[in-house]
Amino acid sequence: MVLNENIATSPSLWQQLLEPVGQLLRQAGRLILDSSQTRLQVEKKSADNYVTDIDLAVQKYMLARLAEWTPAWPVIAEESATGRQELTGQTWILDPVDGTTNLMRAYHHSAISLALADENRLLLGFVYNPYTDELFTAVAGGGAHLNGLPIQTSRHSKLRDCLVGFGTTPYDRANAHLTFSLAENIFMQTLEIRRSGSAALDLAYVACGRLDAFFELCLQPWDYAAGSLILQEAGGQVTNWQGNAPSLQQGDSILATNKLVHQALLDLVGNTAGAAVVRVQPQEL
Repeated sequence: MVLNENIATSPSLWQQLLEPVGQLLRQAGRLILDSSQTRLQVEKKSADNYVTDIDLAVQKYMLARLAEWTPAWPVIAEESATGRQELTGQTWILDPVDGTTNLMRAYHHSAISLALADENRLLLGFVYNPYTDELFTAVAGGGAHLNGLPIQTSRHSKLRDCLVGFGTTPYDRANAHLTFSLAENIFMQTLEIRRSGSAALDLAYVACGRLDAFFELCLQPWDYAAGSLILQEAGGQVTNWQGNAPSLQQGDSILATNKLVHQALLDLVGNTAGAAVVRVQPQEL
């Protein structure tokens, strides 16, 4: 399979990519599963930000296959990206291991995240958890699925009934007070809160109703691109903390919900963090 034609206006080609790319993620996931039998090699990218040999191996494997299938399409991948990313035409957005710290500690909650974008429009989204063999997928305009079965967000419309996930950024501890102040306020008004260590899986969990919402202050496009499309196709809503569409070209904050509680949580963000959020610029990795 080699695709060089313009896919942006061809939904049939989007569908054509679903099965082979899904299988690619499952194959790459074997590298993560096999890592439990070996000693990980860990490198420090920056303060409290790490990469393992498994991150690099999964990325290398994925890049090689994508280059065979779609040689004309660039790939923005976490372990090779620097600074602001310019999206021109069809572009893959890859996080080889979302949840690297979990991987380092054998805490089996990590995922491969892959999205296809046409400039600022998301066309395809894949999030794969190899530990549970759960593959979340979405096609723009075609709904969201988990292992081939349709998924939808929860129908909880009151905050007190909501289970909310959140993330923290260990390499941006200077702004941690914003996250934890918001987490406390949300905790006081909801059923419970959770922190899993994988934004991609948190977004997928909102999409299938396991969570009702998710928030994090500083993420990168490869963390949320695929999960955002999956959630939107499942009936949810994704914005940054200012209520705007998250950027696919640089880091941003994320508020993702079942749509029914989005405004209520957005109001909480504004009341808790206010103008301080606008001043926070996600670190370029």
